[in-house]
Amino acid sequence: MQLIAHRGASGLAPENTLAAFRLALELGAEALELDVHQAADKELVVIHDDDLLRTAGRREMVRDLAWPELRRFDVGAWFDTRFKGEIVPGLDEVFGLVGRRAEIHVEVKAGSGRYPGIEGRLVEFLRRRKALKSCVVSSFDHKALFVLRGLEPRLRLGYLLGPTPLEAAWQEMEELRAESLNLGIKQVTSARVAAGHRRRHKILVYTVNDARQARRLKDMGVDGIFSNFPRLLEKDA
Repeated sequence: MQLIAHRGASGLAPENTLAAFRLALELGAEALELDVHQAADKELVVIHDDDLLRTAGRREMVRDLAWPELRRFDVGAWFDTRFKGEIVPGLDEVFGLVGRRAEIHVEVKAGSGRYPGIEGRLVEFLRRRKALKSCVVSSFDHKALFVLRGLEPRLRLGYLLGPTPLEAAWQEMEELRAESLNLGIKQVTSARVAAGHRRRHKILVYTVNDARQARRLKDMGVDGIFSNFPRLLEKDA
């Protein structure tokens, strides 16, 4: 079962920062997950929330600030003062850090309905980085997934279920040629895992931070888990 470092080593360092991704790599992570928004100047930036309130104590929205403005805010000290000075990284910075050392799962937090043109910019970015094979793009915004598929037939896609009825999800996944169904820990069942495998889809589960829970999912046949702790599976070895 694959372990994907959720927002980097986010149980040990501030999420979605270069510190978190660097630490995940140091701990041996072979796959990383991150979240992407689009700044006012169209830069693709790595942050989970659509505002800075939780991580920087600011009410500004990501989409209203250019990337140089976003970089003025400290998004590390909230986690621990040791990480004071960590900033919102650009997607290019994270890919530059990771290189070919790990698979990267990119969650697009919202498509063109909120961030006009984000799908095309992401596709062009991945082509430029030659990362179409080493990256999986997922989203709860299924319209964005269809736009992405239309732009790039080689793109690897993950389908975040959300409130979509499962039967509708299977149909959309077939149309999208999505490789994985990504489920929350409360959404996963043995029947859903088996149904996904019958359809030749991987089942990935988030967010798993308990080793016993990870073992149960492994026994269930889950293909991968997103965890804040890159060495979680070693606790159960």
